[in-house]
Amino acid sequence: MLLNSFLYLFLFLPVVALGYYYLGRAKATRFAQAFLLAVSLAFYAYAKPEYLPVLVGSILFNCWVAHRICRQPLPGPRKAWLYAALTINVLLLAAFKYSGPLLGHIGQAVGLGIDLGHLEFPLGISFFTLTQVMFLVDCYQGFAQPVSLFDHATSVAFFPCISSGPITRIAELQPQLHQELPGEDRARQACHGLFLLALGLTKKVVLADTLAQIVNVGWGSVGHLSCIEAWTFSFAYTFQMYFDFSGYTDMAMGSAWLLGIQIPKNFNAPYLATSISEFWQRWHMSLTHFITNYLYTPILRSFGKATLATSAVATILAMTIAGVWHGSAWTYVIWGVMHGVALAVNQIWKRRKLKMSRGLGWLLTFLWVNATLVVFRAPSVTSALDMLKAMLPSANLADLTTLLTAKPPSVTLSLTAVAVGIAIVFLTKTPSWARAQALKLNFLSVVATSSLLLLSFLYLNSTSAKTFVYFAF
Repeated sequence: MLLNSFLYLFLFLPVVALGYYYLGRAKATRFAQAFLLAVSLAFYAYAKPEYLPVLVGSILFNCWVAHRICRQPLPGPRKAWLYAALTINVLLLAAFKYSGPLLGHIGQAVGLGIDLGHLEFPLGISFFTLTQVMFLVDCYQGFAQPVSLFDHATSVAFFPCISSGPITRIAELQPQLHQELPGEDRARQACHGLFLLALGLTKKVVLADTLAQIVNVGWGSVGHLSCIEAWTFSFAYTFQMYFDFSGYTDMAMGSAWLLGIQIPKNFNAPYLATSISEFWQRWHMSLTHFITNYLYTPILRSFGKATLATSAVATILAMTIAGVWHGSAWTYVIWGVMHGVALAVNQIWKRRKLKMSRGLGWLLTFLWVNATLVVFRAPSVTSALDMLKAMLPSANLADLTTLLTAKPPSVTLSLTAVAVGIAIVFLTKTPSWARAQALKLNFLSVVATSSLLLLSFLYLNSTSAKTFVYFAF
């Protein structure tokens, strides 16, 4: 079920929010949690019921292992249980995400004609796997304690996060299932949540989906683009990616706030970053937390002594793994390596105390992120190279033939949406969630929320709901 669908917005979410609220008011907290778990599983199974057993099996296995780890008095068996569980989780993820393309390549190489590259994988498997990997590691390190199967399942399957994150720590979400907010606080948080939901929906359907129409035209004509067109289409995707993913996060967070639950913040004006390290502190912040604490740190420790060289290598390896996590295509691997190298260079730059103006730092960071997203979006390495080559000055500098064909249904509305989107990215330092938290509940906030929802509904009514970019991962 898509968060930007009428089914979710007019039926599922209102029913869940009201049901959870009234069960909580009746002091039936366990029934409220059971209701939340049931609707979360129904939400997950809506499109592909056949993948529900994968989610349930993952929950049962990891909850059981977490208890086994904490029951072991000796470090050896604890580590053995952890490594065995991590291996099984990684193999499960790899089996669904990489076996199809891998077997397809092998089949074509040996002439068997096997093509499993189109094999689908369960929705959200990348996210609920990482959630439970973090929990197992936290239990092993003593930062968390196993919870009941009921709490574990509700935390992992929580419907706002199950599809595309944010990647949530069970130890942070689980206690909120048992707390009761005063009625006034609950109502205030719900109002803030509705406004944040409206902001996220507008980002997705008005800005991201409009930009997607332009982007698709550009990537459909990579070999015929002028320099200006190549830059325009690359920037269009850079903005589309931000509005699509941050829009989802806003909607997920807003939905959780409607239930009185807090989930991790994921974006904080990332395109204003003045270095690549600052960018990753602002972009997909829950993934950054995972990369830093569960990939980079263990890799660095495995080298024994932490030096500038080992830190740089650990950074590149961690980001390469993050690239592979996105998918089996070489473009994702290269994207991860590009970010790893940039972060390693940033580490060396800081260690040597070299200086750079904030303006130049911002420009280089934004252009590098834009270049990496060209690779990320490309259907193949060849297409990525073609797009990057087209972005270099050439004889075909200013031809606009392809760009002029990228006309969504309403050019005026589309140009307005793009202009507003760019202004939001570069002129607004306050992230959506902070703006929603600071919202004063008065007549103007009601008008603002209603206007955003109405505008989004008009866009939704004119076309079918589009999936979010990160549903593919």
